[in-house]
Amino acid sequence: MINFKSFKYIVDSNKKFVITTHINPDGDALGSQLALAYFLKRLEKNVHLINHSPTPGNYQFLDEDDLIHQYDKKLDDVILNADVLIAVDFNEITRIKSMVEVFSKSKAYKICIDHHTNPKNFVDEFFCDTEYSASGEIVYELIKRYDRNLIDKRIADALYAAIMTDTGSFRFERTSPRVHRIIAELLEKGTNPTEIFNKIYNELSIAKLKLLGNGISNIRTAFEGKIAYVIITREMLKESEANEEDVDGFVNFCLSIKSAQIGILFFELKDGIKASLRSKDTFAVSQLAEKFGGGGHINAAGIRFYDKKLDEVITILLEQAEKDLIEFEKRGTNVKV
Repeated sequence: MINFKSFKYIVDSNKKFVITTHINPDGDALGSQLALAYFLKRLEKNVHLINHSPTPGNYQFLDEDDLIHQYDKKLDDVILNADVLIAVDFNEITRIKSMVEVFSKSKAYKICIDHHTNPKNFVDEFFCDTEYSASGEIVYELIKRYDRNLIDKRIADALYAAIMTDTGSFRFERTSPRVHRIIAELLEKGTNPTEIFNKIYNELSIAKLKLLGNGISNIRTAFEGKIAYVIITREMLKESEANEEDVDGFVNFCLSIKSAQIGILFFELKDGIKASLRSKDTFAVSQLAEKFGGGGHINAAGIRFYDKKLDEVITILLEQAEKDLIEFEKRGTNVKV
């Protein structure tokens, strides 16, 4: 259970806030982070947003005041002098990479706002619940219960982007009646679904389209078509003149194949391999991810591999995915209820 009264006390009792989110932030991470910042600024709080990674281009429209800064050692004093550090959309300190040391060193009161499974003990207080569809949904509830009149169009836009992206445009398992009621309230605040969807998904660079075409043209299947996967290498990035952020959303195309129950993107990074997992119905890719130190939600999860080659990662993950699907089909579900 989320302690909403405690959140209100923390906000009211402190002045200087620093908000951060995970490496390679997605729509939920950035939308939640910005919604919190706009909310705190309406209360005349001192707010800094500092991330390890740069903001992907398709989300920059949400940050109209350029509040988000990429971490630099020069910002250590800001973090060390904060009253409160807020970790948004992640629950393990390694997810902030270069900021781990200064985050740990800070004497600020640390809180985590998140909806992923298996949180690690790295903050003073958690505002987390895996029943929520997105961290943005939790942020909405926190702001609403503090004072629903503080939600303006700018906050609504950020929250809509957060919830829309993390529910797969309202397709994933956690898309509950509550989610749609929240969206209705955000629409009443003036948010424009068509505009936000287009800015995030339909204003693509030529480089991203080239990379996407290359990836889709080489899509592969395994286990009688029940697993579909795509591989993006460093060489493919270079050939397309694309960036790492351009790969966002590619994994969803794997599930466009009718027979596919699991979709996997294998992405070769500078310092390892990233595997993004998606699934249909009730197959919990989060449980598959946890076997390799990853995590996420029922239908969307991720894993990082730092000590293995791409071919090795592909082999071991496909083998485990096939085993889990066989077990899933025997039992009819792999979701713990």
